[in-house]
Amino acid sequence: MTPDDLQPELSRRDQAINHAADLLREGGPDALTSVAVAGRMGITQSAVYRHVRDMEELSALAAEVVVSEMARTLNEILLDPTVDWDEIDDVGNLCGALIDLMTANERSFAVVDQWRFVDGALGAGIRKMIDDGCDLIAVILEFRWREEFGGDTKLTTKERTAIAAHGRAVYDDGCAVARLARSPGCPFGRGELADILQYRVIAGWSVFVIDMNDLTGLPFPAIDLTSGMAADAVRTPTSVSC
Repeated sequence: MTPDDLQPELSRRDQAINHAADLLREGGPDALTSVAVAGRMGITQSAVYRHVRDMEELSALAAEVVVSEMARTLNEILLDPTVDWDEIDDVGNLCGALIDLMTANERSFAVVDQWRFVDGALGAGIRKMIDDGCDLIAVILEFRWREEFGGDTKLTTKERTAIAAHGRAVYDDGCAVARLARSPGCPFGRGELADILQYRVIAGWSVFVIDMNDLTGLPFPAIDLTSGMAADAVRTPTSVSC
């Protein structure tokens, strides 16, 4: 009897996909082979292909499992309705939750980081998740900016391109901290990593506001990094407080 025999509610196809996803998390694409999947299922190598068309299909399905579960958790954190982006403590708590996600899913983050540029279904699935994450951050940035500064300002293609670029930059900052968190001998604890991420989020938001106000012809914003966010009041650029 194999471990999968204890889970009759899962089809053999679903079992193959789950094992393939586990192999991806543990060792990346090189670890995902029909022999390895067959070994975990307790079946012959050829029997794997009774449940999936080929390894290309199985790789695509496994990648979708890995990246979609990460994306779902990431979205829940970023869209938490209890977070007040004007409160630095709330931003700090959000960054702490992101650090917890990064460390709890260290291998999954490593798969995304290391295999985002590979050819085939795995790379395509990872790149789509990254694009979706960047788009979500861009939406949050625009929404917050409109609430405080932009109102119902109609945006040009250039301005929307700038928003997308800032969304990607914030995402990349998060990836950099995730990389640091899983680096061998990382000297920082959970709280320190959350602080590093918080500083980067605050800086990214402030730069975004300055850029958008400049592009749309709005006044230069007052920036108070001690409170964490761009303020509603305006000053000349020489009076920015840091």
